[in-house]
Amino acid sequence: MNQQFKDYSQVVSQYIGNLPNDGGDWLVAQRSSAAERFTELGFPHAKLEAWKYTGIEGLLKQGFETLDKSPEFAEHAVLNQFLPEPVAGRLVFVDGVYQADLSTCDAVGITVGNLRSAMAASDRTVLEAIGSLSGVGDHGFAALNLATVHDGAVIRVAAKTSLEQPVELLHMATKSAEGQALRSRHLVMLETGASANLIERYVALDGVAYFNNLVCEISLAQGARLTHQRVQHESPKAYHLSDIHLGLQADARYHGINAAVGAAWSRTVIHNRFLDRGASCELDGIYLAGDGQLTDFHLDVDHAVPHCDSRESFKGILHGAGKAVFDGLIQVREQAQKSQAHLHNANLMLSRQAEIDTKPQLVILADDVQCSHGTTVGQLDPQAVFYLRSRGIDEQLARHLLCLGFASEVIDRFESETLRLQLTEVIRQQVRG
Repeated sequence: MNQQFKDYSQVVSQYIGNLPNDGGDWLVAQRSSAAERFTELGFPHAKLEAWKYTGIEGLLKQGFETLDKSPEFAEHAVLNQFLPEPVAGRLVFVDGVYQADLSTCDAVGITVGNLRSAMAASDRTVLEAIGSLSGVGDHGFAALNLATVHDGAVIRVAAKTSLEQPVELLHMATKSAEGQALRSRHLVMLETGASANLIERYVALDGVAYFNNLVCEISLAQGARLTHQRVQHESPKAYHLSDIHLGLQADARYHGINAAVGAAWSRTVIHNRFLDRGASCELDGIYLAGDGQLTDFHLDVDHAVPHCDSRESFKGILHGAGKAVFDGLIQVREQAQKSQAHLHNANLMLSRQAEIDTKPQLVILADDVQCSHGTTVGQLDPQAVFYLRSRGIDEQLARHLLCLGFASEVIDRFESETLRLQLTEVIRQQVRG
């Protein structure tokens, strides 16, 4: 572990030293601070409560390289992955590299682009927003992301703009990503009264091993509204780590619907910070884990101001020797009176070898609040299976229908019909397996 830490530290130092010096602002000061933070924190380990059940030994053993190289891919393969629904804009990244020729934006009131171009142009609005919510990183991998970030999406929606169609953010991995650490950093900013729908997807064309280490900062100004649909369907050999930071101003509304159905190892951390009164945050999620898979969701919802609402509902389906971790923390601070916060996690175990470590938490310091939390872990109801079989339905289909019924509460909250159909098919295949 110590040698691996030294190797990564050396890579970070070399990467920062090799940044372009022919104009632009490449965030050298912020990167250097992140490198110092990485030196201070090191890699997460099991003695840290937040990483107690999420080992990283397998990830570090892969020795993923921090390189910037152009991917090789067939354009039609990328086009085939586009959502068929009309979109207001589309940003495409292949192996972490922005594809301007495949990215479009025709809607009025929205600006889309990539972080690398913003750095080259010294775009102060973008550069000053980087790290405004996340800092330099609260764990080693987040610090590594900022220190070595290569590119990412920049989405800005102007004040009082209401987008009728969604924006698609597509990440694809190809065989060129084999052995690579992809370091993307996204920035989403909605100005006062703006409204948008973002569809963020992570897919793989080839079953290769790579590490997607990304950070996303989402800032919603007063009265802004964002629906955020996220699907992680990476390669079965991939490692995926997402840190999402939300900053909600007065009366802002955020609804995040998450699905984690791929990768050998995946971890999604969602930090929500209420910045002013009247804001609302809803988080829904569905996750699957089978043989050789670990899927992890961590929620950190901070009620630091009064009159804010949060609701979190996550469901997991585990089969084979799959493992999942759910850690949901809601903090209601002393000054956050009139808060409402409700958290629930439900898990369906399809085998005796599957494992779930679930810990919903409420820390309440205010006295005039409405809060609840809970968790359930269970198997398919034998009586329900028997009932369906008595109606002429074979056991495999009965299990499939019951699993879909369990997951439908979350899947139905995806507004995209394509995503609903895709997730339904993934569940069907995994249950059949």
